[in-house]
Amino acid sequence: MTLKQLEVFLAVAETRSFSKGAEKSCITQSTASQHIQSLEDELGIRLFDRGRGGAMPTEGGKLFLERARRICGECEASLAAVRRFRGMEDVVLRVGASNVPGTSLIPASLGQFLLDCPKVRLEVVQGDSRSVLRQLVDEEIELGFIGGRYDEDQVEFEPMGEDSIVCAVSPDRVTSGKHSLSQAELCRVPLVVREQGSGTQKAVYEALTNTWIRKEALHVVAVLGSNEAVKRAILDGTGYAFVSSMSVAEEIANGQLVTVRIPGLNITRKFYAARRAGRELSPAATAFLGVMLKRWQQQRQKQ
Repeated sequence: MTLKQLEVFLAVAETRSFSKGAEKSCITQSTASQHIQSLEDELGIRLFDRGRGGAMPTEGGKLFLERARRICGECEASLAAVRRFRGMEDVVLRVGASNVPGTSLIPASLGQFLLDCPKVRLEVVQGDSRSVLRQLVDEEIELGFIGGRYDEDQVEFEPMGEDSIVCAVSPDRVTSGKHSLSQAELCRVPLVVREQGSGTQKAVYEALTNTWIRKEALHVVAVLGSNEAVKRAILDGTGYAFVSSMSVAEEIANGQLVTVRIPGLNITRKFYAARRAGRELSPAATAFLGVMLKRWQQQRQKQ
């Protein structure tokens, strides 16, 4: 049974004529008869009574007619849905983002994306970098934007740009204008850190391997689950924290936070766009990735 056979069957049933049904289907009458005969042979019933009144559906034909209409209707709906998908109309694009991309990079790119793709609805799911990768592998999202690269065979990583991680603190905690800490002093000050799985924390611990500091020697007073929570804690004077320079740029500019230098410890990390390996992106995802990469390039040129 083929879709063409069903279309011919419907055309003959609607016109009550093999010749008119063939014309409607853009085929010859003999070809239309062959399609109906093939259907009848496969179903094991006669579909039409041929007489002076034309081609009239039999009782079995009437039963099959309802289902044939439903099947062809679903096919038309499916074709229309794919056309909308290709044209990025009435499409929902789900992406995942770790804290900094989710709160800084994506919102800054959203306006341009909506101008380019006004009929796409963007849904952003935020979490740490590890959770974003899990959602990507589980096909809950199509793209992920994270602050680190991980060993994951099912994911491809495309570098987007680089960010510096600074040690920030409320100015109220800095005594006598001391804006630097030795590595030994760093181990004694109260430190607020991100949870395991955070790209920021991963970059910090990797940088510590190039110093004599062991992460177990740090005086960690709190482990928090988001960049905003860490920032809120240090704004309230809880302690020091390693944070993305982008995430605290405004607070540093207005004097709410200051940065502290640790000689011998310079931390940078890259942001990546992550996608499932070997899988084609949808048109909407391709467009959004292009906007994100362009936005990062423009931001880098301004620096």
